[in-house]
Amino acid sequence: MSAPTGIHFVPEAGWPGARRVVTAAEMRAADAWTIDTLGVPGVALMECAGRAIAAVVARRARGGGRVAVACGGGNNGGDGFVVARLLHGWGIAVDVLRGRAVDDYAGDAAGNLRAASHLGVTIRAADDDAAIAALPPPGTYDLVVDAVLGTGLSGEVRGAARGLIGWINAQAATVVAVDIASGLCGDTGRVLGAAVRADHTVTLGASKLGHWQGHGPEYGGRLLVADIGINGSALDGAGDRWLLSDADVAPAFAPRARDAHKGTFGHVGVLGGCLGRLGAARMSADAALRAGAGLVSVATTPDALAALSGAVYEVMVEALGPTTDVDEAAARLNARDALIIGPGMDVSDAAGDWLAALLPRLRRPVVVDADGLNHLARRPEAWKGGPPRVVTPHPGEAGRLLGSSAAQVQDDRVGAARALSERLEAVVVLKGAHSLVTTPDGWLGICPAGNPGMATAGAGDVLAGVIGALLARGLPPARAAAAGVLWHARAGDLAVRRGGPNGLRARDILAALTDIERGATCCDD
Repeated sequence: MSAPTGIHFVPEAGWPGARRVVTAAEMRAADAWTIDTLGVPGVALMECAGRAIAAVVARRARGGGRVAVACGGGNNGGDGFVVARLLHGWGIAVDVLRGRAVDDYAGDAAGNLRAASHLGVTIRAADDDAAIAALPPPGTYDLVVDAVLGTGLSGEVRGAARGLIGWINAQAATVVAVDIASGLCGDTGRVLGAAVRADHTVTLGASKLGHWQGHGPEYGGRLLVADIGINGSALDGAGDRWLLSDADVAPAFAPRARDAHKGTFGHVGVLGGCLGRLGAARMSADAALRAGAGLVSVATTPDALAALSGAVYEVMVEALGPTTDVDEAAARLNARDALIIGPGMDVSDAAGDWLAALLPRLRRPVVVDADGLNHLARRPEAWKGGPPRVVTPHPGEAGRLLGSSAAQVQDDRVGAARALSERLEAVVVLKGAHSLVTTPDGWLGICPAGNPGMATAGAGDVLAGVIGALLARGLPPARAAAAGVLWHARAGDLAVRRGGPNGLRARDILAALTDIERGATCCDD
């Protein structure tokens, strides 16, 4: 299997922080523990950070050209001074843009500023509007290192830092951000007045929540996580947040026993589809088969049955809907190994009332998606009791379930997903850029793969089908959700590589599922 799109590790992914996702405060605590408890000097951590960043910059500055390193105050600026000193020593033309007065630097940052100056690195003042206006014009630099502000920023960007951010964004140059694009909140990814738009971000020790939500994915570019020597024990106090990885998707690709049969891999029931909206149920059914379910049946309204019959040759169909006695419906659906409820479902009030009465009677693990979620958002009593559940809302559906708006969900995706998990006592997949998987006990998985081309009709139906198949094959809900989300996202990345993002269709993701299982490459090196 290939590495996920959009994230790389420096030098490799076997160290403690590689898959952790932390808050800014947790990273500060890990740094402090490393310095105070282990006795590792802070200047040594700064040197390791600068060397990792400089190595990334040097690879992108091959073939000549000039580099500017914009340095703010504190440790972020100190990291930038180390980068400039190393690049200078490696024969790369580099200028430092000093964003603070010399006397404002202290400690390790001040020491590294003196070292860079002593070695003859060109240092230009950029600590007020006049100095920034006098900086070289666009086209002077081929690459700019953004070391202006770090992950601890909480208030709006002001003064020289804001001017430097504007100068960086005006350059016709590749931009590499140190730790996080300056101006982004390290925890939410919100733009705090102004922010750098980077092509690459080299984050230190572990990735931060702000890289994965809000404007973080858009402004940060490709993320590289650098090992700077933070011991694994330093992260013991961090939250239970992880990037999904090969280990999470591996159960989906477990070898099949030679004596296996259809029943070995489970029977998925899809409850959904109605006249004019059968494509969603069909897409989920197809995806369940592609994801390895042994059998798939679609239960749809009687008037839609004829239209669906024969449309998917490998799928069985049956009539089942609001006119079916609820106990009879429960008995028939409980004969399946896992259920998918909602794709293309009848949106009438009668269908919603029927579903609210049905859900607590079900005993098989259930994926609730699409209009199943919309029905139940208006009938919260239906969530009491019932089977193990994976719910897969997009931000609008999540907002309806929480009594808020899609915009509020997007402002704090992690908080929204966790609130839903607790409220519904369910595994929640909050879809969107870097989909989230949360559990009621507080575990959070962040999908590092996926792309904007996947914002297309039917992509969510495919995801529901994949998760439903994994449930039918015996995976517990959290593991089925994590594996399904990453498998689906990697298939989307492969589909985009083949045909581009603008014309991507859900069936392209569907077709790529089996190629991902075979190990096809889905991302750049």
